[in-house]
Amino acid sequence: MSIGESAITIPPAPEFMLTALDVEKGEPVHPLDRLQIMSADAWEVFTLEFVSYLGKGYESVTRCAGAGDKGRDVIAKYAMGWDNYQCKHYKDKLSVANVVAELGKLVYYTWRGDYTLPREYRFVSPKGCSSDCIDMLAKKSRIKAEIIKRWDKACKDKITKTESIPLEGTLLDYLNALDFSFVDEMSSHELIEKHALTPYHTTRFGSYHLKRPQVRKPESSAVGDNEKVYIDALLDAFSDADGAEYSFDSVMDTEYKDDFERARINFFSAESLEMFSRDAFPTGCYEKLKGECHEGVHSVVRKKFDDGYQRFLEVSTHCVKIPYDSHPLRHFLQTSDRKGLCHQLVNDLKFKWIKK
Repeated sequence: MSIGESAITIPPAPEFMLTALDVEKGEPVHPLDRLQIMSADAWEVFTLEFVSYLGKGYESVTRCAGAGDKGRDVIAKYAMGWDNYQCKHYKDKLSVANVVAELGKLVYYTWRGDYTLPREYRFVSPKGCSSDCIDMLAKKSRIKAEIIKRWDKACKDKITKTESIPLEGTLLDYLNALDFSFVDEMSSHELIEKHALTPYHTTRFGSYHLKRPQVRKPESSAVGDNEKVYIDALLDAFSDADGAEYSFDSVMDTEYKDDFERARINFFSAESLEMFSRDAFPTGCYEKLKGECHEGVHSVVRKKFDDGYQRFLEVSTHCVKIPYDSHPLRHFLQTSDRKGLCHQLVNDLKFKWIKK
Protein backbone atom coordinates (compact mmCIF):
# COMPACT_ATOMS: atom_id res chain seq x y z
CA MET A 1 0.00 0.00 0.00
CA SER A 2 1.34 3.46 -0.92
CA ILE A 3 2.33 5.99 1.70
CA GLY A 4 -0.65 8.11 2.75
CA GLU A 5 -3.24 5.53 1.72
CA SER A 6 -5.44 3.68 4.18
CA ALA A 7 -7.98 0.92 3.75
CA ILE A 8 -11.65 1.89 3.70
CA THR A 9 -13.68 0.00 6.28
CA ILE A 10 -17.29 -0.93 5.85
CA PRO A 11 -19.54 1.65 7.56
CA PRO A 12 -21.26 0.39 10.73
CA ALA A 13 -24.87 -0.72 10.55
CA PRO A 14 -27.52 1.76 11.76
CA GLU A 15 -28.18 1.70 15.49
CA PHE A 16 -31.92 2.06 14.97
CA MET A 17 -34.52 -0.14 13.32
CA LEU A 18 -35.28 0.95 9.78
CA THR A 19 -38.86 1.76 8.88
CA ALA A 20 -40.47 2.19 5.47
CA LEU A 21 -40.26 5.95 5.96
CA ASP A 22 -36.51 5.80 6.64
CA VAL A 23 -35.87 3.82 3.47
CA GLU A 24 -38.07 6.02 1.30
CA LYS A 25 -36.89 9.41 2.51
CA GLY A 26 -33.44 8.83 3.98
CA GLU A 27 -32.15 10.83 6.91
CA PRO A 28 -34.55 13.75 7.50
CA VAL A 29 -33.40 17.33 7.11
CA HIS A 30 -33.43 18.88 10.56
CA PRO A 31 -36.03 21.66 10.98
CA LEU A 32 -33.31 24.14 11.98
CA ASP A 33 -31.63 23.48 8.62
CA ARG A 34 -34.91 23.82 6.75
CA LEU A 35 -35.38 27.27 8.23
CA GLN A 36 -32.28 28.43 6.37
CA ILE A 37 -33.67 27.62 2.92
CA MET A 38 -37.02 29.39 3.23
CA SER A 39 -37.64 32.43 1.08
CA ALA A 40 -38.50 35.73 2.75
CA ASP A 41 -42.18 35.35 1.82
CA ALA A 42 -42.28 31.74 3.06
CA TRP A 43 -40.68 32.92 6.29
CA GLU A 44 -43.51 35.36 6.97
CA VAL A 45 -46.11 32.67 6.26
CA PHE A 46 -44.22 30.29 8.57
CA THR A 47 -44.38 32.93 11.31
CA LEU A 48 -48.08 33.47 10.63
CA GLU A 49 -48.68 29.75 11.09
CA PHE A 50 -47.27 29.42 14.58
CA VAL A 51 -48.45 32.83 15.83
CA SER A 52 -52.02 31.74 15.06
CA TYR A 53 -51.58 28.89 17.56
CA LEU A 54 -49.71 30.63 20.37
CA GLY A 55 -52.76 30.59 22.60
CA LYS A 56 -52.42 34.17 23.87
CA GLY A 57 -56.05 35.10 23.36
CA TYR A 58 -55.54 36.59 19.91
CA GLU A 59 -58.73 37.57 18.13
CA SER A 60 -57.02 37.75 14.74
CA VAL A 61 -53.61 37.30 13.16
CA THR A 62 -52.79 39.14 9.93
CA ARG A 63 -49.79 39.61 7.69
CA CYS A 64 -48.66 43.04 6.49
CA ALA A 65 -46.76 42.22 3.32
CA GLY A 66 -44.85 44.50 0.98
CA ALA A 67 -44.15 48.21 1.02
CA GLY A 68 -46.13 50.39 3.40
CA ASP A 69 -46.22 47.94 6.29
CA LYS A 70 -44.74 50.67 8.53
CA GLY A 71 -42.46 48.25 10.31
CA ARG A 72 -45.08 45.60 10.99
CA ASP A 73 -44.97 42.07 9.56
CA VAL A 74 -47.27 39.66 11.42
CA ILE A 75 -49.82 41.46 13.58
CA ALA A 76 -51.62 39.55 16.33
CA LYS A 77 -54.59 41.49 17.73
CA TYR A 78 -56.36 40.91 21.03
CA ALA A 79 -59.10 42.79 22.88
CA MET A 80 -56.94 45.55 24.36
CA GLY A 81 -54.05 45.83 21.90
CA TRP A 82 -51.71 43.92 19.63
CA ASP A 83 -48.38 42.09 19.32
CA ASN A 84 -45.91 42.40 16.46
CA TYR A 85 -43.75 39.60 15.09
CA GLN A 86 -41.06 41.18 12.94
CA CYS A 87 -39.84 38.70 10.31
CA LYS A 88 -36.24 39.13 9.21
CA HIS A 89 -34.79 36.59 6.80
CA TYR A 90 -31.23 37.74 6.18
CA LYS A 91 -28.22 35.70 5.11
CA ASP A 92 -26.48 36.62 8.37
CA LYS A 93 -27.60 36.91 11.99
CA LEU A 94 -29.50 40.01 13.00
CA SER A 95 -27.16 42.83 13.93
CA VAL A 96 -27.73 45.78 16.23
CA ALA A 97 -28.05 47.95 13.12
CA ASN A 98 -30.82 45.69 11.74
CA VAL A 99 -32.78 45.92 14.96
CA VAL A 100 -32.31 49.68 15.26
CA ALA A 101 -33.57 50.19 11.69
CA GLU A 102 -36.82 48.37 12.49
CA LEU A 103 -37.34 49.96 15.90
CA GLY A 104 -36.79 53.36 14.33
CA LYS A 105 -39.94 52.77 12.27
CA LEU A 106 -41.81 51.73 15.39
CA VAL A 107 -40.74 54.90 17.21
CA TYR A 108 -41.64 57.18 14.32
CA TYR A 109 -45.03 55.71 13.42
CA THR A 110 -46.24 55.39 17.02
CA TRP A 111 -45.09 58.96 17.70
CA ARG A 112 -47.04 60.10 14.65
CA GLY A 113 -50.09 58.16 15.85
CA ASP A 114 -50.39 55.70 12.95
CA TYR A 115 -50.70 52.85 15.47
CA THR A 116 -50.18 52.24 19.19
CA LEU A 117 -47.22 50.58 20.87
CA PRO A 118 -47.56 46.78 20.89
CA ARG A 119 -47.71 44.65 24.02
CA GLU A 120 -44.88 42.51 22.62
CA TYR A 121 -42.46 43.13 19.75
CA ARG A 122 -40.56 39.98 18.81
CA PHE A 123 -37.86 39.64 16.16
CA VAL A 124 -38.25 36.37 14.28
CA SER A 125 -35.21 35.24 12.28
CA PRO A 126 -33.96 31.79 11.18
CA LYS A 127 -30.36 32.62 12.09
CA GLY A 128 -31.19 34.50 15.27
CA CYS A 129 -29.28 37.50 16.59
CA SER A 130 -25.58 38.26 16.76
CA SER A 131 -23.97 38.10 20.19
CA ASP A 132 -23.85 41.91 20.37
CA CYS A 133 -27.52 42.09 19.45
CA ILE A 134 -28.41 39.49 22.09
CA ASP A 135 -26.54 41.55 24.68
CA MET A 136 -28.46 44.66 23.67
CA LEU A 137 -31.85 42.93 23.87
CA ALA A 138 -30.92 41.53 27.28
CA LYS A 139 -30.08 45.03 28.58
CA LYS A 140 -33.16 46.98 27.54
CA SER A 141 -31.75 50.39 28.50
CA ARG A 142 -29.12 49.97 25.80
CA ILE A 143 -31.76 49.75 23.06
CA LYS A 144 -32.69 53.42 23.42
CA ALA A 145 -29.04 54.48 23.47
CA GLU A 146 -28.30 52.52 20.28
CA ILE A 147 -31.31 54.03 18.47
CA ILE A 148 -30.18 57.55 19.36
CA LYS A 149 -26.56 56.84 18.40
CA ARG A 150 -27.44 55.20 15.07
CA TRP A 151 -30.47 57.25 14.06
CA ASP A 152 -28.84 59.39 11.40
CA LYS A 153 -27.29 56.40 9.65
CA ALA A 154 -29.96 53.72 10.11
CA CYS A 155 -33.25 55.62 10.36
CA LYS A 156 -33.21 59.28 9.32
CA ASP A 157 -33.46 58.74 5.56
CA LYS A 158 -34.67 55.12 5.54
CA ILE A 159 -37.99 55.14 7.35
CA THR A 160 -39.78 56.62 4.35
CA LYS A 161 -38.70 57.41 0.81
CA THR A 162 -40.45 60.76 0.78
CA GLU A 163 -38.85 62.65 3.66
CA SER A 164 -35.88 62.86 5.99
CA ILE A 165 -36.75 62.44 9.65
CA PRO A 166 -34.29 64.07 12.07
CA LEU A 167 -34.33 62.88 15.67
CA GLU A 168 -35.17 66.13 17.43
CA GLY A 169 -37.89 68.02 19.25
CA THR A 170 -40.99 66.10 20.28
CA LEU A 171 -39.84 62.98 18.45
CA LEU A 172 -36.68 62.84 20.57
CA ASP A 173 -38.69 63.56 23.71
CA TYR A 174 -41.05 60.72 22.78
CA LEU A 175 -38.15 58.30 22.24
CA ASN A 176 -36.55 59.23 25.56
CA ALA A 177 -39.81 58.49 27.37
CA LEU A 178 -40.14 54.98 25.87
CA ASP A 179 -39.46 51.79 27.81
CA PHE A 180 -38.31 49.05 25.42
CA SER A 181 -38.98 46.14 27.82
CA PHE A 182 -41.53 44.78 25.32
CA VAL A 183 -38.85 44.16 22.66
CA ASP A 184 -37.11 40.78 22.36
CA GLU A 185 -36.24 37.98 19.94
CA MET A 186 -37.48 34.42 19.42
CA SER A 187 -34.67 31.89 19.09
CA SER A 188 -34.70 29.30 16.31
CA HIS A 189 -35.24 26.52 18.85
CA GLU A 190 -38.21 28.36 20.33
CA LEU A 191 -39.64 28.86 16.85
CA ILE A 192 -39.47 25.13 16.10
CA GLU A 193 -40.97 24.21 19.47
CA LYS A 194 -43.92 26.54 19.00
CA HIS A 195 -44.47 25.60 15.36
CA ALA A 196 -44.43 21.89 16.30
CA LEU A 197 -47.65 22.53 18.25
CA THR A 198 -49.50 23.48 15.06
CA PRO A 199 -51.09 21.24 12.39
CA TYR A 200 -48.86 22.96 9.80
CA HIS A 201 -45.65 21.44 11.17
CA THR A 202 -45.79 18.12 9.33
CA THR A 203 -46.44 19.89 6.02
CA ARG A 204 -43.24 21.92 6.41
CA PHE A 205 -40.93 19.55 8.27
CA GLY A 206 -42.31 16.04 7.88
CA SER A 207 -43.44 13.60 10.56
CA TYR A 208 -40.04 13.14 12.25
CA HIS A 209 -41.36 14.38 15.59
CA LEU A 210 -44.72 12.61 15.76
CA LYS A 211 -45.43 9.86 18.24
CA ARG A 212 -48.93 8.47 18.21
CA PRO A 213 -50.30 7.97 21.75
CA GLN A 214 -51.60 4.65 23.03
CA VAL A 215 -55.23 3.92 22.17
CA ARG A 216 -57.67 4.15 25.05
CA LYS A 217 -59.59 0.94 25.73
CA PRO A 218 -63.39 1.08 25.53
CA GLU A 219 -65.28 0.74 28.81
CA SER A 220 -66.82 -2.71 29.02
CA SER A 221 -69.87 -1.55 30.96
CA ALA A 222 -70.85 1.64 29.18
CA VAL A 223 -71.43 2.97 25.67
CA GLY A 224 -70.35 6.47 24.76
CA ASP A 225 -72.67 8.88 23.00
CA ASN A 226 -70.45 8.69 19.92
CA GLU A 227 -70.88 4.89 19.76
CA LYS A 228 -74.66 4.50 19.67
CA VAL A 229 -75.20 4.66 15.92
CA TYR A 230 -72.61 2.12 14.79
CA ILE A 231 -73.37 -0.21 17.74
CA ASP A 232 -77.09 -0.22 16.98
CA ALA A 233 -76.27 -0.93 13.33
CA LEU A 234 -74.01 -3.82 14.34
CA LEU A 235 -76.60 -5.31 16.70
CA ASP A 236 -79.15 -5.09 13.88
CA ALA A 237 -76.73 -6.99 11.64
CA PHE A 238 -76.47 -9.79 14.22
CA SER A 239 -80.26 -9.91 14.51
CA ASP A 240 -80.57 -10.01 10.74
CA ALA A 241 -78.48 -13.19 10.71
CA ASP A 242 -80.50 -15.32 13.11
CA GLY A 243 -83.72 -13.42 13.90
CA ALA A 244 -82.94 -12.86 17.60
CA GLU A 245 -83.02 -9.46 19.28
CA TYR A 246 -79.72 -8.21 20.71
CA SER A 247 -78.77 -5.45 23.11
CA PHE A 248 -75.47 -4.21 24.50
CA ASP A 249 -75.81 -6.59 27.46
CA SER A 250 -77.36 -9.64 25.83
CA VAL A 251 -74.88 -9.87 22.97
CA MET A 252 -72.08 -10.57 25.44
CA ASP A 253 -73.46 -14.08 26.00
CA THR A 254 -73.59 -15.03 22.34
CA GLU A 255 -71.27 -16.12 19.54
CA TYR A 256 -71.14 -12.46 18.41
CA LYS A 257 -69.33 -11.32 21.56
CA ASP A 258 -65.91 -11.34 19.89
CA ASP A 259 -67.18 -9.44 16.84
CA PHE A 260 -68.81 -6.89 19.10
CA GLU A 261 -65.80 -6.34 21.36
CA ARG A 262 -63.37 -6.08 18.45
CA ALA A 263 -65.66 -3.62 16.69
CA ARG A 264 -65.51 -1.33 19.72
CA ILE A 265 -61.72 -1.67 19.96
CA ASN A 266 -61.42 -0.86 16.27
CA PHE A 267 -63.73 2.15 16.59
CA PHE A 268 -61.74 3.55 19.52
CA SER A 269 -58.54 3.03 17.55
CA ALA A 270 -59.90 5.04 14.62
CA GLU A 271 -61.18 7.74 16.95
CA SER A 272 -57.70 7.95 18.49
CA LEU A 273 -56.15 8.30 15.04
CA GLU A 274 -58.61 11.08 14.22
CA MET A 275 -57.68 13.02 17.36
CA PHE A 276 -53.99 12.52 16.59
CA SER A 277 -54.60 13.79 13.06
CA ARG A 278 -56.37 16.95 14.25
CA ASP A 279 -53.42 17.90 16.43
CA ALA A 280 -50.66 17.10 13.97
CA PHE A 281 -51.95 17.39 10.41
CA PRO A 282 -53.72 20.04 8.31
CA THR A 283 -57.48 20.49 8.55
CA GLY A 284 -59.43 17.94 6.53
CA CYS A 285 -56.68 15.34 6.49
CA TYR A 286 -58.67 12.70 8.34
CA GLU A 287 -61.86 13.39 6.42
CA LYS A 288 -59.95 12.57 3.24
CA LEU A 289 -58.84 9.29 4.82
CA LYS A 290 -62.46 8.40 5.55
CA GLY A 291 -63.33 9.36 2.00
CA GLU A 292 -60.73 6.95 0.64
CA CYS A 293 -62.03 4.19 2.90
CA HIS A 294 -65.60 4.82 1.75
CA GLU A 295 -64.53 4.67 -1.88
CA GLY A 296 -62.60 1.45 -1.21
CA VAL A 297 -65.51 -0.44 0.38
CA HIS A 298 -68.38 1.07 -1.60
CA SER A 299 -68.67 -1.69 -4.20
CA VAL A 300 -68.49 -4.37 -1.50
CA VAL A 301 -71.25 -2.70 0.52
CA ARG A 302 -73.40 -2.66 -2.64
CA LYS A 303 -73.14 -6.42 -3.17
CA LYS A 304 -76.02 -8.73 -2.31
CA PHE A 305 -75.64 -10.71 0.90
CA ASP A 306 -77.92 -13.09 2.76
CA ASP A 307 -77.89 -10.83 5.81
CA GLY A 308 -76.25 -7.75 7.32
CA TYR A 309 -73.81 -9.82 9.36
CA GLN A 310 -72.34 -11.29 6.18
CA ARG A 311 -72.01 -7.79 4.72
CA PHE A 312 -70.21 -6.64 7.89
CA LEU A 313 -67.77 -9.57 7.70
CA GLU A 314 -67.03 -9.07 4.00
CA VAL A 315 -66.48 -5.33 4.35
CA SER A 316 -64.27 -5.89 7.41
CA THR A 317 -62.15 -8.34 5.42
CA HIS A 318 -61.88 -6.06 2.41
CA CYS A 319 -61.18 -2.78 4.22
CA VAL A 320 -57.81 -3.94 5.56
CA LYS A 321 -56.58 -4.38 1.98
CA ILE A 322 -57.24 -0.80 0.87
CA PRO A 323 -53.97 0.95 0.00
CA TYR A 324 -53.51 4.42 1.45
CA ASP A 325 -50.13 4.93 -0.19
CA SER A 326 -50.62 8.62 -0.98
CA HIS A 327 -52.20 9.64 2.32
CA PRO A 328 -50.14 11.52 4.96
CA LEU A 329 -51.35 9.21 7.74
CA ARG A 330 -50.32 5.97 6.08
CA HIS A 331 -47.28 5.43 8.32
CA PHE A 332 -49.50 5.62 11.41
CA LEU A 333 -52.34 3.37 10.16
CA GLN A 334 -52.93 0.09 11.97
CA THR A 335 -55.29 -2.75 11.08
CA SER A 336 -57.65 -1.69 13.86
CA ASP A 337 -57.84 1.81 12.38
CA ARG A 338 -58.77 0.44 8.96
CA LYS A 339 -61.68 -1.50 10.41
CA GLY A 340 -62.63 1.33 12.75
CA LEU A 341 -62.94 3.69 9.79
CA CYS A 342 -65.88 1.59 8.57
CA HIS A 343 -67.67 1.99 11.90
CA GLN A 344 -67.07 5.73 11.72
CA LEU A 345 -68.63 5.75 8.26
CA VAL A 346 -71.67 3.93 9.67
CA ASN A 347 -71.77 6.59 12.40
CA ASP A 348 -71.75 9.22 9.62
CA LEU A 349 -74.71 7.39 7.99
CA LYS A 350 -72.69 6.73 4.83
CA PHE A 351 -73.97 3.14 4.79
CA LYS A 352 -75.61 0.45 6.94
CA TRP A 353 -75.02 -3.26 7.32
CA ILE A 354 -78.69 -4.00 6.55
CA LYS A 355 -80.30 -2.74 3.37
CA LYS A 356 -83.86 -1.75 4.14
